[in-house]
Amino acid sequence: MANTELSETGQQFMIQLFEQTRGDQSLQVSMYDIGGLLGLERDAASRVSQELIGLQMVEIRTLSGGIGISAAGSEMVQGLIGPLAENVGESVKLGSQPLLNTAGRQALEQVVSEIKDKTGTLGLDFDSLSELMADLKSIDAQLGSSRPKTAIIKACLHSISGVVKGTINTSLYGRISRLVGD
Repeated sequence: MANTELSETGQQFMIQLFEQTRGDQSLQVSMYDIGGLLGLERDAASRVSQELIGLQMVEIRTLSGGIGISAAGSEMVQGLIGPLAENVGESVKLGSQPLLNTAGRQALEQVVSEIKDKTGTLGLDFDSLSELMADLKSIDAQLGSSRPKTAIIKACLHSISGVVKGTINTSLYGRISRLVGD
C-alpha cells in the first residue's frame, strides 16, 4: 500500500500507534487513547481506526476499542519514519535524510524538553528569548507533522544553538551541537 492512500490523520494515527506499541504486534492500546493524543473526538478516532482496519494496517483486539498494529502497518510506518531506536543516547545525530527518523525524533524530543526546562535559567534578553521561543514553536510544529522535515528542524536548532552559545549553559549548547552534527 502506498503511503499516499492514507490521509494525514491516518498517517499520524499510525505513527502514534507504532510509537505506543513500539511496533510490537502483540500489544494492544485503546483507539480512543491514540485519538486523544492527536486531539480527535471518540467518533473521529473510531472512524480513522475503522478505515485503517479496512486497509489491514490495524487489527481490532477488543469490542471496547482495543487495537494493535499489524505487520503491514508496522512496515508502512517504518517506511515513513524509519525503525524504532533501541536506545536514544547522546550519540544520535540528525541525518541528512529529508524526513526525521524515529531515533532523531526521540533525541530531538529529549533535547527540546531540556531546552524548555532550562530556558528560565539561561539569562536571555527579550529579543533572544523571543527568537528561542519562535524556533521552539517551529520545531513543535514539525514534530506535530507525520512527516517532520529534517532541514527545517536543523535550521531551528542552529538558531537555538546561537542563542544558547552565549549563555553559561555549555552542556546544553554541546547537546544541541552533537544532535545537529556540528
